This record gives sequence, structure tokens and C-alpha cells, in this order.
Amino acid sequence: MTKTLEERLRDAKADLGKVNAGLVRHAGKVPIEVGNQFQTIIAFAGDIEHWIGMIHARAASRRLLDGLEGQADADDLVPLGGTRVKYQHVRLIGVQAYLATSWALADRLAGMVGRVLCTPEAGFDVSRPAQLVAQFVQKERKKSTAGALYESVRQTFGWPIAISYALRNHFVHEGGQLAGADFFDGPTAGSRFVISTDGWARVEEKAKSYGVEPSHHRAGPSWPAIPRDDLRAVLDVCERETDDALGVLVGSACRSLVAHVGYMIGED
Repeated sequence: MTKTLEERLRDAKADLGKVNAGLVRHAGKVPIEVGNQFQTIIAFAGDIEHWIGMIHARAASRRLLDGLEGQADADDLVPLGGTRVKYQHVRLIGVQAYLATSWALADRLAGMVGRVLCTPEAGFDVSRPAQLVAQFVQKERKKSTAGALYESVRQTFGWPIAISYALRNHFVHEGGQLAGADFFDGPTAGSRFVISTDGWARVEEKAKSYGVEPSHHRAGPSWPAIPRDDLRAVLDVCERETDDALGVLVGSACRSLVAHVGYMIGED
């Protein structure tokens, strides 16, 4: 059974500890500059508990969306904290919170794995860290990432990652509305989380602009039969697939680092 992203992160913390222990045992066996580069990667171990906390925060924001339409009163107001707010506003706030948290987590993890799996220009630029879409999905960026790894992630997980990223940009940067066209089918609780025809078309078009196709997903796990029926079903599939992709990248990076440093210090 595939490990969860949280389990992959705990494994990564252990792997980074192994790398550090090996370097301590063989202090002076690698050049100082090389050792310093390894230490910048090892230091990410200190952030892993926070990243796991972000997974839990994301889950909390996702729960806010469950059954939201059923909480509306006659005035189309739903509870938010200690007050009641228009349904469409709480729906927007909830989706934005969920997508923003999801992609803050993805950005942090991609920044870490980029130190190992990308070229120095892409992996060690602190002003512009490696990103999940730019380095591991987007077609024209493949020269900055290891070839077989890049193609396997892109072709296996590219479509759900691209859809999630397009949704994130549309909600966080555009507020779920553009050129007079709303993403959802209506503003009231009666519209639930149904996606408008124009809204879904815009998201699919944006996803394709990253150089991926709807066929770039795993053969087993499938999309909802009609994605427009409920955004929440789309979010859940994208989360599952993106988490698996991030877990693969985190595991690949940290296990590769353990092996590489082992060879460097002669512990193979």
C-alpha cells in the first residue's frame, strides 16, 4: 500500500538524519563547500514537523467545505466563526484557504527536493526555489530536472497537478471570477459546488498550457465521471495524486542523498 505524504516526510526526516550522521563520522572526507551544500539540505529536517502540520491544516480547511450548502438558512447565510455570512463568500474563503495551503506545502517540498533532483541553477537559487509545476511538470522546463524522473512524474501525475495549480491560480489570484464569468454555476447554496461550463473550460485550458494532457495520470485512480458536478470531488482527486507525486519526489531525493553521500564517504 502506498505510504501517505506524512509517512514519506517522516521517512525523509530519518534519511536526512542518516546523511548527517555519516558526515559526522567521516568529518573532513569531503571538501568544506560540498559539506556545506549537504548541510543546507539536511537542515530541512527541522521543517518537516511544520510541513506535517500544514497537511493537517489543509485537512481542516477541506472539512469546512463538507456539507456547506446544507447549513444555509432562508437568507442563504451559513455559519463562519461566531457569525453568519453569505454562502458564496464562505465557499470562496474555504476554497481559497484550501488551495493556498495545498500549494504552500507543495512549494516548500519542491524547494527541498530541487536541491537534489534539479540542476544547481534551478535547485540552489534561493530567490526562486524549484517549483512542482515549473521543474517537474511543465514541458519546456525539463532541462533543469533529471530526465527519467521528470518524465515519469510528468506523465503519471501531470494532469491532476496542473488542474490543481490552475485552480489555485484562478481562486487565489482572480478570486474565482474573470471577465464577468464566475467559476461556479451560481452564487447560492442551491448551486452547491457545481462548476460552470466556462469555469471548467478555463481551468482545463490553463492546465494544458503547462504542457500536459488529460492522459497524463495513472491508469488506476480515475477522475470523477463528470468533474463539473462538484469541485470537492476534483479537489480530492487532485490532492491524492499530488500528494503521491510529492511523496515520490521527497522519497527519491532523500534516499538518493543517503546513497550518494554513502558513496562519497566510502560507506557503500
